[in-house]
Amino acid sequence: MAREQKKDHIIIDGAPGIGCPVISSLSGADLAVLVTEPTISGLHDLMRIYQLVKMFHIKAGCIINKADLNQQVTREIMDFLKHEHIVHLTSLPYDETFTKAIISGKTLPECSHQGLVDTLADTWNTITHVG
Repeated sequence: MAREQKKDHIIIDGAPGIGCPVISSLSGADLAVLVTEPTISGLHDLMRIYQLVKMFHIKAGCIINKADLNQQVTREIMDFLKHEHIVHLTSLPYDETFTKAIISGKTLPECSHQGLVDTLADTWNTITHVG
C-alpha cells in the first residue's frame, strides 16, 4: 500500500516488551526508534529490546523521554547508547503538554510551545536520515 501511494516512510507503533507483537512490528523494519525513560526498569527494558533489534540486524535510534527526571539513569542510558552505537535521537524533558494534547484530542503542535515542536521536527529529520 505504501508503494502504491508513493510514501517514503511507514511508522509502526510497536507494543512494549519483547514478545511476539514486537517481533512482528520489527519485521522488515529499516530502523527501530526505541523510546525509554530514565528509570532502572526503563534502562533494563531498553537493553532487552535492543538485544532483539540487534539480533534482527536493524539500525536503532533512541529517544529518552522525561530525561530530566533522573539525571543519573539518563547518564547510564547515554553510556549504553554510546557503547552499543545506538543513535541518540533526542532527550525530551518532562512536559505536561503531551498529556494535555491527548486529553484534548489534539496534535502536539496544536497544544505546544514552538521549542518542543522544533525539537520534534529536528528528531524526525534525524530519524529520516538515519533510517
